[in-house]
Amino acid sequence: MAFVMARTKGGGEWVQKFVESIDKEKCIACGRCYKACPSSVMTLDAEEDEDGDEQKFMILVNAENCIGCLVCAKVCPKACYVHLAQEIA
Repeated sequence: MAFVMARTKGGGEWVQKFVESIDKEKCIACGRCYKACPSSVMTLDAEEDEDGDEQKFMILVNAENCIGCLVCAKVCPKACYVHLAQEIA
C-alpha cells in the first residue's frame, strides 16, 4: 500500500495526512485552525442548540485544498481534527 509522500528540506520523506473531518461537538470555535491554515480549508459555522442558543464550530468547506501539513491539528486545543493518509491509486 503506497501513500502520498512529501519531502522535507533535508530530503527526508513523510506521509502526508489530509483533513478528513472536524468534530463539531468538541470544537470551541476559537479560530486558531482557521488563522493557521495556509489553504482556507475550513470556516466558521453556527446553529441553534435545543435551548435556542447559538453554537459556533468550524466546518470543512475546501477539504480538497488541504496540503497535509497538519497545522490545524497542531494548534487545536480540543483535538477536533481527524486526518488520514491518502492511498495512491
